[in-house]
Amino acid sequence: MRALALSFFLVFTLYSQTIEAKYRVTYGIFGKVGYSVATFTKNKDRYVIKVKAKATGLAKILSRGREEEYISEGVVQNGILIPKIYKKIRKNASKKSIKVYRFDHEKKRIFVHTKRYKNGNLDSKHDEILQYYAKDDILSLYFNLKKYLINGKKHLVLFAVGGNRKDGKVDVYLPEGEELKKLKSLFGNEKGLYMDVVIHQKIFASKEGRLHIVMDEKSGVAKKALLKDVIFFGDIVGKLDKLKIGY
Repeated sequence: MRALALSFFLVFTLYSQTIEAKYRVTYGIFGKVGYSVATFTKNKDRYVIKVKAKATGLAKILSRGREEEYISEGVVQNGILIPKIYKKIRKNASKKSIKVYRFDHEKKRIFVHTKRYKNGNLDSKHDEILQYYAKDDILSLYFNLKKYLINGKKHLVLFAVGGNRKDGKVDVYLPEGEELKKLKSLFGNEKGLYMDVVIHQKIFASKEGRLHIVMDEKSGVAKKALLKDVIFFGDIVGKLDKLKIGY
């Protein structure tokens, strides 16, 4: 279920005030298994990103109606998103967990507050300081990618809350030559900017969490995302279904 949210990181232009994108999620022989809705809102120097993922059909039954929501809130400085708060909310029919990360960029620390519920009642709570510091969360990082890619490098090593659990590491590759040719074939030669994003976390049977993404270069919107060959049944694919842009 996590892949329903993690597969649709969007890199939008920051000049728009509101952007909403809905993605259809399919999984190999099972067909449609869910959908994800991502919204970006900017008001002067403040921003909010929300990504909601929900299972449908057989996947909904097997996951007991699992839903996930990821939220990033912060400020915009010189066109770069700087997160202040990052939230992860996961729930099913009987359980719910809420994890809130608070960034102290001045002291380079991130505070984490976790609450877990069972059948609507608080089961546990925990406070800690994250073992590493990163200037981004996984949502702000992907929105900032257009800025990070201007140096022309084909491989970027970045860090964000939501990346590798030990240090937040995220690798971004811009494939060339035969690798680019192979990636294009996976997407039916869809036009756009191709990239591989490795979040170094297991997504289903994918050990490193390698996502293949094609982005519309004009709008900056991710058109498709693919997690290949998952648990013998095929690929998880997210495809842009609806897009709304307001100014």
